Amino acid sequence: MLKRFLPLAVLGGALTLHAATPFTDSPFGPAVAAASQATVKGDPSKGNRLMIVSGGYDALLLRVHLIRQARVSIVVQTFIWTNDECGRLLMCELIEAARRGVKVRIIADHLVSAQDPEMTAFLATVHPNLEIKHYRPALNRMKPTMLETAIASLRSFHGVNQRMHNKLMVFDGAIMLTGGRNIENTYYDHSTELNFRDRDVLAVGPVAQEAQASFELFWTYRHSVASAELADVKAVIDRGKFRRYATRADYDFGGFFTTLDREAEDKELIGARFVVRLSPVQKVAFISDEPGKSTGFFSRTARITRELRHTLEQAKTSIVMQTPYLVLSKPARRLFRELQAANPGLRIRVSSNSFASTDNLLAYSANYRLRNSYVEDLHLLVHEFKPRPAAMPDLFTQCRVMEQLAADRITAGRQARMPFLCLHAKSLVVDDRVAFVGSYNLDPRSENLNTEVGLLVEDPAFARQLHEEIGRDMRAENSWVIARRAIPLHLDALNGLIDGLLSLGPVDIWPIQNTSSFELRPGATEVPPGDPAFYRNYREAGSFPGTEGPASMKEILTRLYKAVGAPLTPVL
Repeated sequence: MLKRFLPLAVLGGALTLHAATPFTDSPFGPAVAAASQATVKGDPSKGNRLMIVSGGYDALLLRVHLIRQARVSIVVQTFIWTNDECGRLLMCELIEAARRGVKVRIIADHLVSAQDPEMTAFLATVHPNLEIKHYRPALNRMKPTMLETAIASLRSFHGVNQRMHNKLMVFDGAIMLTGGRNIENTYYDHSTELNFRDRDVLAVGPVAQEAQASFELFWTYRHSVASAELADVKAVIDRGKFRRYATRADYDFGGFFTTLDREAEDKELIGARFVVRLSPVQKVAFISDEPGKSTGFFSRTARITRELRHTLEQAKTSIVMQTPYLVLSKPARRLFRELQAANPGLRIRVSSNSFASTDNLLAYSANYRLRNSYVEDLHLLVHEFKPRPAAMPDLFTQCRVMEQLAADRITAGRQARMPFLCLHAKSLVVDDRVAFVGSYNLDPRSENLNTEVGLLVEDPAFARQLHEEIGRDMRAENSWVIARRAIPLHLDALNGLIDGLLSLGPVDIWPIQNTSSFELRPGATEVPPGDPAFYRNYREAGSFPGTEGPASMKEILTRLYKAVGAPLTPVL
């Protein structure tokens, strides 16, 4: 399955491991040295060691350690880079790496990253070893006005709408990280309100060179624009009046990282927390879209969509998926029907956000509109993640610290709710044999518009570990399960017919859903929907569990978007 990805590893110019083995001063050194032997054999799918990185704090600690240990090069791709404590910490560490001689290159998607011309002017001039490019900036400006963005959209809506959703870091061509995390407090357990339940994969070995090859394609892409070439940034540089950050104190970390700063230098801790958990895998490939994704408004031949479809088509017994946004396109729904028809015993389970945990109300509204089809037509077993699951202390290790800060902010009127979790991991397991972890959501944007990346792994042990991790998130104490309502007198068939017919048009005003959220009764045993004991063991929790009241504004908007949002589904 993975052999067709190998040609990517030979793209670009500097994709071999450096002559001197990197990370000699790090606990990762022996693993990197062993991987360098696999590179000589010329097969980047083999000789790799992988580790799933789930906790946000650990994900940040690992990044800081690897930045400090890099000696030659670091490349970074991100969809979001926010000017907050975690964003400034990583930028500070990368600048310090540049100053000690490491070549640092960053590509950030322009649309939702920080848009500060003065900060960007500083970064563009702080050191020649640090280079930053921006993917598809509107009208060649760092901070376009609303009018300028509108003009750019009129000139090329595709150019504004098509984004780089990649998340990638490669260190010295030998170690890589990819997954769902951008660069912002919310991804690293450092937010007092929304925090993402996310996932990375750490890979040591020749597969990192495949990732580097993909980065090179984006670096030379015509719509990746250097900071100093942006009109408003150039004007700031020419004036020379912008703030310089001379010391670490200038970055204002808010006192967050005292312990992390020390732990990043603790070789014994890094070895125990990360290195010993690296495991060899049979085969792994880095898969990615090409820059631009497509030349038209939508791509029907996107590389990563083709490969993931091919992976799903191999399923015989089980598919387990985790996605923050569950918005299946017509081709995706057709695929699942075909899979079910070819394999009547195939079990498809999906972990996604609930109404109470989602960060994207429009996407959830599309999911809500299609939910009857998912359950009744496609026979998906859908579990929706709770905002404060029972496993929260384990999933969110900074929970207690953030709760204390949140309580003070709530008292001061600076925020409304206590910290909660929002699912952001994007993962797939097929037959406990093949696994994928990356940036790809189950929605039309990932399918057709945004460029995506990830690791496709053929290894039963890795696949089972990922399955178990997603399975924990789907347990009754951590998620609600979506199932058919127990509607009397067989009226569910009539209700489903009316709802199905109305959903075919651009306006869907039918208010009654055949499906709802269910929670496990105290002391009962978990069983799947369709089991004879399901309605004895579970009770209905309503369509929108976790709401502020019987008719919150969030619920009203969800119903409104469900009614009129069908035309927007292809771009959600």
